[in-house]
Order: sequence, then structure tokens, then C-alpha cells
Amino acid sequence: MSKIKLVSIWNPKGGQGKSMLAINLAAAAVEMDLKPLVICQDQQGTSMLYYKSGNLPFEVLSDIPKEKPDVDIIFFDHQASDWEVPSSHLLVMPLKPARDQFATYIDAYKRASAVGKEILTVVTDGQKQRPSERSTTEYLQGQGAKVIPSSGVFSRASEEYRTIFDPSLNKAYKIAERRREVSGILAAILMEKSDTEAPQEVKEYATV
Repeated sequence: MSKIKLVSIWNPKGGQGKSMLAINLAAAAVEMDLKPLVICQDQQGTSMLYYKSGNLPFEVLSDIPKEKPDVDIIFFDHQASDWEVPSSHLLVMPLKPARDQFATYIDAYKRASAVGKEILTVVTDGQKQRPSERSTTEYLQGQGAKVIPSSGVFSRASEEYRTIFDPSLNKAYKIAERRREVSGILAAILMEKSDTEAPQEVKEYATV
């Protein structure tokens, strides 16, 4: 079995799209013939709710497995209010571009950068008609951030605890664009440097 890529989806601010991103990136991985695993470390258990619905083509666990799982990539869905920088080398930081949300992101980003983390920023649910959100999104995009625009596709999928890659959404408005954006984020993740520092519990099977 090859070694596993570890990705922490982290932002101490709640409501930024961490669980949405975790499950949809895992679904994008399935589309690329990879075997993903989501580890839900969120006390609200959003990713677990999706998994218990029976509509996900991958596994979600609430704890780190004791034995090496047969997967290619693990997404850690971190809880809100967790200011401890994750051990994984690669962090995906989603944020909504409202001014107060952006301020928290900057604080967390500085903490992660100070300890040498590789960071991929993803702007979620931005409203183009709001000048401050538009300018924040454009600024971050200029710094290399990925963008997932506000879209009813995600709300429709969440109503049934599905990902946007679910075949039942094949005819949804602009579904191809939303899927392409999420797949593009996954492609960027796969191109990032491998882990050099992993959570102790999974150190023996982390990518090195």
C-alpha cells in the first residue's frame, strides 16, 4: 500500500465551509479514482451526519483509525474554535470573505505560516454584489486562493446530505462549473508538497 496524503481543513471560525469542503473534496477524489477518508473532528459532527445518511461513496470516521486504512488521502475536518495549528503539513483554509470572517482568518493564517505550514486558501460563498466581499475575494485570488462562489447547488445537496458530485444533481444549474472548481482545488492539493510532519497517531503511514 502506498503512503497516504494528509490534509487538514482548518479555520477556527465556525461556518466557513470546512465540512462542505471536506466531503466534496473527498467526492472529487472518488471521481479521480482515489480512495479518500474523512475524519470528522467537528463536535457538531456535520460530516458524520452526511455519512450516516448513506449517500456518500466514501467513509467518514469520528476518530483516527488505529490501523493504517486502505486509502490514498485523508481529510481532517477540524472543529470550530480550535486555535491549535494542526500537525499536518498541508492546511486547507476555507473562509467567507465578510470583513469579520476575514480578520479571524488572517490571525489563524499568521499562526500557521509562522510554523512553516503549506496553506491553500479557499474563498467560499462570496457575494459579488457586496463591494467589501468582492474586493476581499479578488485580493485573496490574486494571492493564489481558490474560489467557490455562492451557489444554490450546495444548499440543494445539503438538504439530502449529498455531495455535489452525486448523480442526482447531474442536471442542477451550473453543476459542471461547481464540480470543476472543487476538482481544481483537489488537483492543487495533490500537487502540494508531501507531509513531513503528521499527527502522531498516523505518523507511521503519512506521506513523507
